[in-house]
Amino acid sequence: MSLEVIFYFPLFLLGLLSGFLYFTHLFKSVNNFGTDKGKVMKSMLIRLPVPIIAVLLGSLAGIGGIISVLVGFTVFQVYFLVKVGAQLKKEVEEEAERLSQQENSQEKE
Repeated sequence: MSLEVIFYFPLFLLGLLSGFLYFTHLFKSVNNFGTDKGKVMKSMLIRLPVPIIAVLLGSLAGIGGIISVLVGFTVFQVYFLVKVGAQLKKEVEEEAERLSQQENSQEKE
């Protein structure tokens, strides 16, 4: 195993961690504030230093470190968006089925 892999793997994990902190708190803010764009944007700006600090730490290792952190951040972003998308799809399907059953019960009356 190459020494570079051992060196860049913790930076990849740092990218995963920064993605976790950024996106989970972003989703909590959206749930708390709803569609209030001002509050969501303020919440995003408060969390913005998390990935920036991670990239700056990665930059100490050069361009490879920056890439490692960004790849980790992107991997978590894709995972999170697929997970949230599946959850939202399930909720929409449940709501559609509930509305369908409600319409059927109204037609029978």
